[in-house]
Amino acid sequence: MIRSSLRSSLARLALVSLLASMLVACAAAGPAPAQAQAQKQETPPAQRPRLLAEFDRRVDVARDQLALVEKAADAAAQRIVAHNDALINVPYAPQGTFAEEILNRAGGLAQALPPEERAKAVTPNDVLLCSARCWEADGAKVRAMVEQGRKQGWLIVLFASRAGMPEDVNVDFLIDNGAKAGGKDEASMNAITNILNAWLWCCEYTSALTRAGKYPGVLQSILVPASKEHNAAIQSPQGRYFLGKAEKSIGKGQLAKAYLARVEKLQKSMAEPAMRESIEKAADVIGDRLKADGKVVVASCTHFLMGEVMAQPGIKSRTPMLGIQAVWQSKVAFKNNVGPGGLILWFGYVGMSTPYEDYGGAIRAMGVPFVACCVPEPGTANDPADAAVRIDLSWRPPDAEVELPFPPGRMAPVSGIEQGLTYRLLEEAVAARLAGAGKP
Repeated sequence: MIRSSLRSSLARLALVSLLASMLVACAAAGPAPAQAQAQKQETPPAQRPRLLAEFDRRVDVARDQLALVEKAADAAAQRIVAHNDALINVPYAPQGTFAEEILNRAGGLAQALPPEERAKAVTPNDVLLCSARCWEADGAKVRAMVEQGRKQGWLIVLFASRAGMPEDVNVDFLIDNGAKAGGKDEASMNAITNILNAWLWCCEYTSALTRAGKYPGVLQSILVPASKEHNAAIQSPQGRYFLGKAEKSIGKGQLAKAYLARVEKLQKSMAEPAMRESIEKAADVIGDRLKADGKVVVASCTHFLMGEVMAQPGIKSRTPMLGIQAVWQSKVAFKNNVGPGGLILWFGYVGMSTPYEDYGGAIRAMGVPFVACCVPEPGTANDPADAAVRIDLSWRPPDAEVELPFPPGRMAPVSGIEQGLTYRLLEEAVAARLAGAGKP
């Protein structure tokens, strides 16, 4: 977790509000593909939740297009190496969830920032990363980002669906999220798959740099003892351009396949009985509260979910749960939105609170039941032992999954994917209860 005054300023201008960065790095060796596939199938297909089965299909699409991801990453790396002032631009305001997940993030690239934060530094040799949750809602925003990139001469990599893509959106590389159409009903899964593909791209961009004798600045969590010094060096204005001398070349596909192996482990853990039972219990509690005309407020301090729990422009919410912004506002956000008879659904990071804000204290001060979804911290006051229902996530600090032969040693988290899938599984279960269908 790292503060950025520039990001805070931007987020205040955007509806997503302020950034609570949480940067971490963590080890996880994944099983061989054949073994991982067998593990995933331990849950019989007929019993696997529809949403997870769809995510399985999206992961297969991602795996099948790795050669394209490698090609897009190679092209970007060649530009960055050839021009020492070139940037990786990720617009924030038009794509808050996507940008929030990969910028100033655990195991993420220090080079990447919104162009609106450094407008005077952009060059014709930059790389643009942009995305669409769905073409119905985001077509105009994507066109604007692409048009800006074309005028500037940038290399454009778009994370979106090929299905439904307007013919006039002209990009250098389209990384397909596998949606069957361009409609709103697939938007939430598209958002999750776009970040999956973005992390695959970051992995392959990194390996492509090593084949040119370089390596990028990769951020690390403040929970790691040496992180303050490490991050300060690559988050300064000049440090954002950092390229180190690589002592070891990484082959094409090596890092992306390691990341996919970790995702396969996540696919298995998401369907384990403890996770499924926790989600069902939480859906019962939330569904009963909503049926009794109680207010259910949902909020998060995590990168991906901070904006994703909010109402999305042009997309109807599936439940009456009210998404609110609590980051930097914990002292007033719950007071202003939760009344007697209410319930709070909280998606934390590690435990209830962070080193920056006491979310747990603010939530408990409301005196209403709460459902907590986070990494547990057993034996500490930060653990949600008093939650009405707790959903313990499977990832563990320091939240970066792919080994690197240079500092800080790891990159690319899966926590955002797990948080996103968990929220959408819970949302689907609550919607089923409100519709009278009971447990799906």
